[in-house]
Amino acid sequence: MVHDRLAVGMRRRATAEDVVKRLGARHGSDSTRGRLRRPPAVDIHPPPAIASRAPDRGGGEAQAAPADVSRRRRAQPQPNLTEMGMSLLAKFVTASLALSFILASAPARAADPREVTDDRLLKADTDGANWLMYNRTYSGWRFSPLEQINTSNVKKLVPKWIFAGGTLGDQQTTPIVNDGVMFTTSTSLTLNRVQAVDAVTGALLWKHDRKIPEDVGALVRVIPHNRGVALHKNRVIFGTLDAHLVALDAKTGKQAWETKIADYSDGYFMSAAPLVAKGKIVIGIAGPGEMGPRGFIEAFDAETGKSQWRWYSIPAAGEPGSETWSADTWKIGGGAVWHAGTYDPATNLLYYGTGNPAPWIADMRKGDNLYTMSAVALDLDSGKLKWHFQYLPNDAWDYDTMAEHHVIDVVRNGQTHKAVVQANKLGFVYTLDRLTGKFLSAVPFVKSINWGGPDPTTGKATENPGRRPTMGGPPVEVCPSLLGATGWQPKVFNPKTGYMYIPANEFCMRYAYVADLTYKRGQLFTGVTTEHFSRSEQAGVLRAFDVNQNKAVWEWSNRTPLISHTLSTAGNLVFQGTAEGKVVAVDAKDGKELWSFNLGTPQSGGIISYAVDGKQYVAVAAGGTLRSQVWFGKEPKWAEAARVNYGDIIVVFGLAD
Repeated sequence: MVHDRLAVGMRRRATAEDVVKRLGARHGSDSTRGRLRRPPAVDIHPPPAIASRAPDRGGGEAQAAPADVSRRRRAQPQPNLTEMGMSLLAKFVTASLALSFILASAPARAADPREVTDDRLLKADTDGANWLMYNRTYSGWRFSPLEQINTSNVKKLVPKWIFAGGTLGDQQTTPIVNDGVMFTTSTSLTLNRVQAVDAVTGALLWKHDRKIPEDVGALVRVIPHNRGVALHKNRVIFGTLDAHLVALDAKTGKQAWETKIADYSDGYFMSAAPLVAKGKIVIGIAGPGEMGPRGFIEAFDAETGKSQWRWYSIPAAGEPGSETWSADTWKIGGGAVWHAGTYDPATNLLYYGTGNPAPWIADMRKGDNLYTMSAVALDLDSGKLKWHFQYLPNDAWDYDTMAEHHVIDVVRNGQTHKAVVQANKLGFVYTLDRLTGKFLSAVPFVKSINWGGPDPTTGKATENPGRRPTMGGPPVEVCPSLLGATGWQPKVFNPKTGYMYIPANEFCMRYAYVADLTYKRGQLFTGVTTEHFSRSEQAGVLRAFDVNQNKAVWEWSNRTPLISHTLSTAGNLVFQGTAEGKVVAVDAKDGKELWSFNLGTPQSGGIISYAVDGKQYVAVAAGGTLRSQVWFGKEPKWAEAARVNYGDIIVVFGLAD
């Protein structure tokens, strides 16, 4: 039986006359040439007008799409298109504009998604139609087994619908799809927003707004963002900018429960998408690396939200590892765990990367600073640390190693190793034994590295002299930039090719420590100045890395750094976003560019693929330019990325009908 809230209509269907009138009003006609002046704009529809409810517990509001919104004004911005995109869209318009317009304007599809059980999550790798968790599967691969869209027909890819999230935060969400319903997040300085959308039409089903206190920490005020939700049974779970974990009813958006995780006045907040396994919600905390308090990973009961265990990334005095901190620096030592983890059901181990220590001035915290800058393996049931590997002791450059660890069986010299593989900010692809943490290898994947590197036998970091700043001293040129040879943007692995696809960056920074820094609760605790630059005309490079041969095999280059997302599919495609607002598709085997589209706003969130009623779609989350303006504003070669506008949109593509 279709749930009432999922069956609500969005707006009336468009007639053929409506389409003609709309085109005439929007573009006019060329009386001398007898054709439209330019290709018509792709229809962009923001959330429909809403019927408010009383606030849920914790101040959140769930709002369903009204049954009659036929008089609602339709927003009509026109995204910029690449030459190829304009050509494809023009052909699409002449052949099937009326059909696409009707699809976008149709009432919400009838939908009654199945509950997302632990068993469904465990078998997500076989469920190609859905994207049930942040990385699609526990292994972290972000590989879609769908192949309806492939190298032979990707040129026919056209936008099917565009959904505006309605906020001006930094859009970093990865859409989650369950049986034709998409769940997405967005943020601003005043709220966390979760929305459910029909994955075929783009019709809003419900939205939930949670108000954020005005006195949240300084880092949140600079860059409000959220990377997505987790699903469990009939719940949608997300973290908030004021450090709460919240569960909503998946069909209505009504709040079911909330749990306070930490005091936001200390600078804590939640940005990562939760991971759900065996009835537990696992999530790390954001903020400590820039604000000072200790980082941690915590597990909660998925039914009730009650805490099950907490593991701190910085040991307290007297605990193992505390000897790597000088005096009481551990109390304000950072070590955020602000990215999603991976999980191996066979070992029952969670794999997380930990962030940088605080402050960024290494001289203020002598020692190796465990367990920051590390790979850690935690037992899912107890939260106990099973092993760790520290990539960089006493980090001096904000090179936090929070990126996902891919669970991969690699073959080296004829021997199979059960491994975890991480490509991180340091510029190397590290391979570790996932049972013990033993170092197996580290190979560079960028050319712009001068900080030093790992010992090829032990993996222990060895630094080049003269690359650490001194307090109050002149800037030091260090490569890579603190944004990383690759950053938090997920790397993807394709089991068909054996390649990991890495959105990489060939850039550096001028980096200096301030002369004096004092910790103040709730204030930024970094103590550096930085300026990013590149000696290369092509600072962004998508590199394919063969995990078995342990080497890069091809690359696709881009003028601006790649701080955007990547997707690999069984159709032998790799989709890559860019900061200047493009999304491209390249051949997974050789990197040849096959298709591109200009989104008109930086591609900054997840790229996923799913299927409904036998049709494959590719969804791209985009929007949020603050980081581009701050990071790229002083480098003339990157001016295009620095001036692209905010967006907060989800663009869904499919094959032309």
